[in-house]
Amino acid sequence: MTATHRFAGRVTELDRKLAATEIEHARSEGEYDVTEAARRLALVQTATTQAALRVAVAGRVGDVIPPALEAAPRVAVALWLLVSVVHVVIWLMVGVISGEWDPWLLWVLFGGGALAGGVWAAREWDRRLRAVSGAGG
Repeated sequence: MTATHRFAGRVTELDRKLAATEIEHARSEGEYDVTEAARRLALVQTATTQAALRVAVAGRVGDVIPPALEAAPRVAVALWLLVSVVHVVIWLMVGVISGEWDPWLLWVLFGGGALAGGVWAAREWDRRLRAVSGAGG
């Protein structure tokens, strides 16, 4: 269940118990000290909206997504585009000079695109896993 759907609808006792369980688990893992856990549990008990529950549970250590993981898809796509442009220019030059219009360019374009897509998919997979486990937004 994703973080956004976990707290969907109006606040029920079950929602409060789930949020309190997450806070207690985080405290037992050492993410919160006793004071911070007590503060968050008080927020859970007084929460009347789903947004208030999300605020009480948000901010765990697992919420931090590594910056390299967030930047990797953009870097991969930028490199793929740069290499593709260079290869298109070389392919055009070879074609104009020698008259040979071999489709070797497609291997570079599709292969690099597949690699960039794989990096993008890995980042999305990580985001979904974090959402399912409740560790990320």
